[in-house]
Amino acid sequence: MAHEHSAPSAHPPVSGFGADRAAHYDTQAAVALAGTQAMYELGVSALTSQLDGQDTASLLFVGLGTGAELVPYNRFEVPGWRFTGVDPSDAMLAVARERLAAEGLLSRTHLHVGELQSLPPGPPFDGAQMLGVLHHVPEAERLALLREVTRRLKPGAPLVVGCRVGMDPSLWDVELRRWRAHGIPQEDLERRRQSANMMHFIESDAALFELFAQTDLVAPRPIFVSLQFKVFLVRCEPGAAG
Repeated sequence: MAHEHSAPSAHPPVSGFGADRAAHYDTQAAVALAGTQAMYELGVSALTSQLDGQDTASLLFVGLGTGAELVPYNRFEVPGWRFTGVDPSDAMLAVARERLAAEGLLSRTHLHVGELQSLPPGPPFDGAQMLGVLHHVPEAERLALLREVTRRLKPGAPLVVGCRVGMDPSLWDVELRRWRAHGIPQEDLERRRQSANMMHFIESDAALFELFAQTDLVAPRPIFVSLQFKVFLVRCEPGAAG
C-alpha cells in the first residue's frame, strides 16, 4: 500500500528538490544525463537478472525522486514484486505518486518521505537501487549511508549504485556544451559550473570501490556510463569488510 504523505510541516522542503523543481525534474535530468532512460532500464535489467526466477521480491529504492526508475518494471513481467521508495523530498514523491498510479505500479509501491534511516524496520530486502544520491551526500556521511543500505539487505542481495565519479575538466566542458545546445542560458551554465566546483565528488573508481569494500559490497561491475556518471552492480556480502 502506498504511503500517505504526512502534513507538509513534518517534511520541510528539501533544498534544490522542492515543488518548483519536481515538476520539471525529469526533463532536466534527461538533459543533464545523456541516456537517462537507458540507465533506468539497465538498472531493472541488472536486478531482475540477479533475482531471476523469483515470483516475489521486495526492492528498496533510495532517492526514488519522481519514480521514473520504476516504470521499466512493467516490461519485465514481475507482477509479484513489491517496491519501497525512499526520498526526503515530499514534492518529488508527489510526482512519483501520480506517475506510478498512471503506470499501474502504485498499488505495489510503498513511498516513504524521509531519509533512509527514518524508514521503519522491516524484513530485509531482496535487492536495492540508489541512483544519483551518493555524490550529493557529504564525504563524511557516505560510508554511513552505504552501511545503512546494506544493513537492510539480505545476504547476497544485489545493489545497483550510480553516482558521479571524478571531475575531469574536459568532460565537464562536454556536459556544459550539451546543456547549452539544449537551451540552458549561459548564466545558468556558469552557476552550474560554480556549484560543481564546490562539490566533493568521489575522485575515482578506486575510491568508490574502497567505499564498497568497507561496507560489505563486493564484485562491482559497470552496467552504465555516461561521461562522468557511472552505475555499478554490486552484491551485499555481510562480513566481507572484515
